[in-house]
Amino acid sequence: MTFTQKSTLILASAAFLMASTGCATKRFVRASVAPVDGRVGQVETATKQNAADIDQLEKQVSRAEELATGAEREAKAATGLAKDAGALAGKAGARAEAAGSRADGAYSLAEQGVSRASANERSLDRMYENLDNYQMLKGENVVFGFDKAELTVDAKAKLDAFAASIKDQKRFVIEVQGFADPAGNAFYNQELSRRRATAVVKYLTLNHNIALRRIQMLGIGSDQPVADNKTRAGRQLNRRVEVKVYALPEAKAETVAKSF
Repeated sequence: MTFTQKSTLILASAAFLMASTGCATKRFVRASVAPVDGRVGQVETATKQNAADIDQLEKQVSRAEELATGAEREAKAATGLAKDAGALAGKAGARAEAAGSRADGAYSLAEQGVSRASANERSLDRMYENLDNYQMLKGENVVFGFDKAELTVDAKAKLDAFAASIKDQKRFVIEVQGFADPAGNAFYNQELSRRRATAVVKYLTLNHNIALRRIQMLGIGSDQPVADNKTRAGRQLNRRVEVKVYALPEAKAETVAKSF
């Protein structure tokens, strides 16, 4: 075998050996790396799953925090409402107590009013029971001009004397009745007689301080003449106002005074 052939054989053997060795190395690498790749894949899958689980857990934690925050706000609001309700309840209780006090006061006033009304009623009953026992103490007539309701000087003088005569009198009433002559229609005469009576009452109350509550007044018209209307003098007498004072006899008056 020649040198060349030997060299060729050696090279071929070396190449074969190297080729065989390279194939073996690749197979070894592949055999060694494949399990690692599998485990890496598993780790990556597990990591992704863990990441997904962590993300889901974070979402759940965030939702739980939101719910907790909402619950806290609701709890605070409920506490505030409870405080407000308590305050309102306190105010309502105070108002109810005040209303009760006012009701008690009103009831007390009502009872006092009823008592006073009953006392006044008894007094009025006693007073009216004695009205039939009143007797006329004094009477006076004042006359007026034709179709007039103004007091004359003479009429005022008579009323002055009348008032002076009763200034010390106690427990009395005064009757004032106005009249007219038959001139004119009945309605006009009625109104004219009322105006004449009013003039007398006004004079007695304003000029002599006689309490109005003691005076009873009536306009009668021309129905009760005291003189003949066929004469001028008679008609003048019928244009009059009669003033009469009534009081209890002295002994009865003392009895009434003690009963009040």
